[in-house]
Amino acid sequence: KLKFSFKEQREYETIDADIEAIENSIAKCEAEMAAQTSDYVKLQELTDKKTRLEAELEEKTERWIYLNDLADRIEAEKNK
Repeated sequence: KLKFSFKEQREYETIDADIEAIENSIAKCEAEMAAQTSDYVKLQELTDKKTRLEAELEEKTERWIYLNDLADRIEAEKNK
């Protein structure tokens, strides 16, 4: 019988908010980058931060796909 582990259930409940927070951080970083065009050091720090955030977002998105697929399979098994 398929079911979420405790950790997966908690993650499933919060992952949408986590993704939204990362997306907001990326947008904030991009706005700061636009304002820091003359400060190369700060711009490089922001670029590095944005790169890390984008990698984190990609990882969370892949996890979101997995958890939603699992939730769909659990629901389909219940309805049999």
